[in-house]
Amino acid sequence: MRVVSLDRRRNCTAIALSALTITATGCAHVGLHHPVRSVQSPSPDISAYYDYPNHAPVGTLQQVSERRTYRESVVQFPLSVSGFEPTEPTVEFEWFQSKRPGRRAAILFNPILGGDYPLERGICRYLAGHGFHVAMVHRKTLKVSPDQPPEHLELLLRQGVIRIRQIVDWMALQSYVDPDRMGSFGISMGGMASVMTAAVEPRLRAHLVALAGGGIPDILVTSKDRLLTKPRRRYLEHHHLDLPTMERLLRDHIRTDPIRLAPSVDPNTVLLFIAVFDRTIGTQNAFRLRQALGNPETVFIPAGHYTAYLYLPYLKWISARYFCRALR
Repeated sequence: MRVVSLDRRRNCTAIALSALTITATGCAHVGLHHPVRSVQSPSPDISAYYDYPNHAPVGTLQQVSERRTYRESVVQFPLSVSGFEPTEPTVEFEWFQSKRPGRRAAILFNPILGGDYPLERGICRYLAGHGFHVAMVHRKTLKVSPDQPPEHLELLLRQGVIRIRQIVDWMALQSYVDPDRMGSFGISMGGMASVMTAAVEPRLRAHLVALAGGGIPDILVTSKDRLLTKPRRRYLEHHHLDLPTMERLLRDHIRTDPIRLAPSVDPNTVLLFIAVFDRTIGTQNAFRLRQALGNPETVFIPAGHYTAYLYLPYLKWISARYFCRALR
């Protein structure tokens, strides 16, 4: 009788479970497009635009809870900027610290726009339970406000990239974090923030981007989601604009955009999740971002922007597998 090794049986079981999961979910998994497009280094002007004076932040850490495999804390420190007045002068994020020994990989998690992050917090806990340290960014002011000009939105977007980079600074300084194994995970607007940061932050070496798209002017102008159409209508009425004029102003002023920065992201480092019936981002905008990123490895799910959360267990499972592979 032939004896099958334990490792081989585990591999076969994992493959069988993967096939069963994909069959049950109805997802389609497409590999990285070949030939892989070249990566454009960000210009000196772009690098300077997202630079800042203090690269060694000292934060206050307040522990919130402790679980068997990880600790949850809230970390805060001042946002360091030059050339503009920040709308959020404090960097704040939730820190999920794995209790596993040694220097471990760390994930910077960019959540959706607004809300209290209950689903995203579940993903962070799942990854922390699998041995990753996770930092979940708090974002409060990134929105289209009727009483603000388009350049104000650009300030918020630029400020967001600088905030993320300073959290990376903080993570890299922790003795229990391996600074050579750091990545990002972003959902919706958080996914776009992950792409934009990836272009100028080489220390983040793997990126899972879910339900994102680009460019930002296209999404704001074409979205069918009431959460975006309502503030869009108020903005047009307040400034006495029509939609084409608003689109032109957005294109003139928004520099911090995933489509513009995507050429500086290595497609080998990206895993995309696209909801093929997404009316919030717009499926065409999701595919536009995929093309700008060089058609990286992509998972297509038969859902909309919100019904995609039915696939949350699958997203958790595949994210842990992806980061184990990409940050091994």
